[in-house]
Amino acid sequence: MKKILLTIMLLLAGQIGFASCEGQNCVAPYDLTSGFSRFFSKVTGQNFIAEKVGESIAKKAIKKEITSGKIDVNLKSFSTRDLKAGRFKSLEITGKDVIVDGIYISYFDTKTLCDFNYVVQDKNGDFIVKEDIPVYAKTIITEDNLNKTMNSADYKRMVNDINTLGGTLNLFQIVSTSVKLKNGKMFYIMKYALPFVRKPQEIVISADLCIHNGEIILANTELVNDNLSLDVHNFSKILNYINPLDFSAKILENKNARFNIQNVKVSNGEIFIDGQITVLKDKE
Repeated sequence: MKKILLTIMLLLAGQIGFASCEGQNCVAPYDLTSGFSRFFSKVTGQNFIAEKVGESIAKKAIKKEITSGKIDVNLKSFSTRDLKAGRFKSLEITGKDVIVDGIYISYFDTKTLCDFNYVVQDKNGDFIVKEDIPVYAKTIITEDNLNKTMNSADYKRMVNDINTLGGTLNLFQIVSTSVKLKNGKMFYIMKYALPFVRKPQEIVISADLCIHNGEIILANTELVNDNLSLDVHNFSKILNYINPLDFSAKILENKNARFNIQNVKVSNGEIFIDGQITVLKDKE
């Protein structure tokens, strides 16, 4: 079972421009209507109308799955009959100020990479993917986005997991977390409480954002507070466990798709991420 439109929209990524279909395992178009039918559908305007109807349906379906945000859809089809059968040329979905499952996203743009895509709907309303669909995606996440995401119930639950362990071992308890983006780095700010210490302590760690095995990790961590004695290397393991970017990606991942982040960059208080999603063909 797979909501193909939602899957394409949500699995993130973004830098500049789209990749080409070269190097993708794109299949040649098949089962298309005759050349005359496609020509007739185009010159009579039927195909244009069908594309607009399809875009409207896709936009409504996506908006049902998000809390808020502006969504735009651009659909290109071969003909009215082909689109009705689930065969289309391309699908591009963009979103601004989107919130989904507690994840805040300033901007994203996703686009299919092959010139032929084939998705059918069964009698139960589920979408069946007939061929792999490679999708290039780009996303912009702001400092404000990250801090709002870190206030979500799911993120706080993850922090509480660490606090539960810390309580068992009589260690520190995380009181609050936030981030700042500056000079190409992420600054992770954590307030924590220590046993028998009345006032919460604050730690600030700077980190580079890097890609490792297709995931975003916090690397080259450095302690900004010079009044603390702490093993930053070991503490960075905790930071990566509660890394808000990795948290966002895992929440939005789908077991029916391969998700590979390729680039990440911090600039002017924003994080630019790009990567590729491959929505996998359903087994016959």
